[in-house]
Amino acid sequence: MKEILKKDWEYVLYQNEESYFISVVCGTTAIYDVFFELSAQETKLFLEKGEDYIKTLANQVCGNSEEYIKRKK
Repeated sequence: MKEILKKDWEYVLYQNEESYFISVVCGTTAIYDVFFELSAQETKLFLEKGEDYIKTLANQVCGNSEEYIKRKK
């Protein structure tokens, strides 16, 4: 996997061939990361909007990590 975007203590975006994966740092007292593969729609939005979309997605993950934890691989 190749690291393509990184914002320390927020997120790292990886690419593995044509798939994209994100690791988002979540929590306050306890810090944990949520790692999952971007869906086809999320990938499309990333390719259209770039890093701005990844920032938005990372904020969504932090605000509702339970939903994204279900997608962990």
